[in-house]
Amino acid sequence: MGVIPVAEPNFWWRTSVANTRQWVAVDPDIDDGSPRWPDREEQRWKRIAAAVAAVGDALAAGAWTTEPGNIMYGDVHLSEYPGDLTRTEQKIISAWFSYAEAVRVDPWWDQLENGRHRLWRTLPFFNDALVPIRGSALGYANAGDAAEIGPSWSRMFSTQLDELDASDSFDASDPLNMVFRRSMVEASAGRFPSPV
Repeated sequence: MGVIPVAEPNFWWRTSVANTRQWVAVDPDIDDGSPRWPDREEQRWKRIAAAVAAVGDALAAGAWTTEPGNIMYGDVHLSEYPGDLTRTEQKIISAWFSYAEAVRVDPWWDQLENGRHRLWRTLPFFNDALVPIRGSALGYANAGDAAEIGPSWSRMFSTQLDELDASDSFDASDPLNMVFRRSMVEASAGRFPSPV
């Protein structure tokens, strides 16, 4: 059994492959004019996608734990992980759910913030599984950033909550998405939602 630490597990949401394609309509390596990773063809993207989807399912089921005092990460335990994944494949999966390198965009936003290459390579293999994505705005729903933004910080979240509810990419009935939306409601009410 392996453990995958997930940054801010309450700030993740999921969507279909079809909805995700809006953020990666073309191969980023072609778009950028050169490949970012020379070993990209060596990775078993189908296995990577399966592990990522399994973590998303665990998050949706609330099947993650925290260490005492840990205010940032929840641990997802996967019985099949790492299986026979290579070290590089494990690194790709870990990065997907890390704080600094998470695949990240808000449902109402039109441009992916991080993870183009990983999404491009894994999307053909998710099939009907939902793609887990970390939201971005909720990372600013804390005392330090609220003070920096100013007294109207919660109005920003109220506007974004309206945009969330209007988003075609967001299925409000998905269990993980319910947690994400609850966090947005908290922020729009001027409270700081817990990331874990």
